[in-house]
Amino acid sequence: MGAASPPVSIVTPSFQQSTFLRDCVESVVRQHYAALEYLVVDGGSTDGSVDILNGLGRRLKWQSEPDGGQADAINKGLRRTAGEIVGFLNSDDILRPGAVASAARALQVHPEVDVVYGRASIIDAVGRVLRPFPTRPFDREVFVQHCFISQPAAFWRRSLHDRFGDFSTDFDHTLDYEFWIRVMRGGAKFLFVDEEWACAREHADAKSQRLRGEIFRQIRDLQLRHLGYCGRNWWEQYLRYLRDEKGGGWRLLPGKREQRLYRLAWWPYILWRRRLGGPLFFRAGQWRA
Repeated sequence: MGAASPPVSIVTPSFQQSTFLRDCVESVVRQHYAALEYLVVDGGSTDGSVDILNGLGRRLKWQSEPDGGQADAINKGLRRTAGEIVGFLNSDDILRPGAVASAARALQVHPEVDVVYGRASIIDAVGRVLRPFPTRPFDREVFVQHCFISQPAAFWRRSLHDRFGDFSTDFDHTLDYEFWIRVMRGGAKFLFVDEEWACAREHADAKSQRLRGEIFRQIRDLQLRHLGYCGRNWWEQYLRYLRDEKGGGWRLLPGKREQRLYRLAWWPYILWRRRLGGPLFFRAGQWRA
């Protein structure tokens, strides 16, 4: 893209992630997008991350100081950058070549759109592809039930933060989903671009693996705050987590194993909601996680 390319800013929050940091940074600086501003906000790591950042020369800006967690680090980084299009990339994830240019082009072509997102793959600790992330075109009712946007493959206009504020430090483990729900309710427009833009890394130390119970709790709380109810699918996924990962020996309703869990999930959904989102009953062939 030429000189008219809109400026893009990417922030990487990082803390004690020296194992993956270099791959993450290299995937951004190799985007070959002239109007790209890149800032790594390190939380005061002592694992060699600072040495890695020092060794990467002038290809990026970085800082290393204590912060209040992931949301705080990203908010600080966004305030210290100036691009009209923004995104953040966690230090264990990577961008695919050309992702920034494609995202900027999509937002140029569609001035009515606020958020663009592409496909992503789930990779393991050494970069092997495990499976595709279950991305799909935007549908509000499905999004309430399932976060199908892979965060590293998403970019948005900075003006959303002027309209809706920063990432919430109340939801440090689900900050992207909370932000999407908040701006969606405020009328933001989303666009899916059918190109692979990123890889999200799955490994033993990732928050998505270590803190699954807390993540489910935050999803429940953010949906109750913004929607007045929590999507039925999230109750089902939480019950599946309790059954399959936490054990505990509790019993479900009579019936086949999955049918018991599916039925049980209706009770907290119905009791907690203040207004109904989507259909109460799922028809044959309708989407369900």
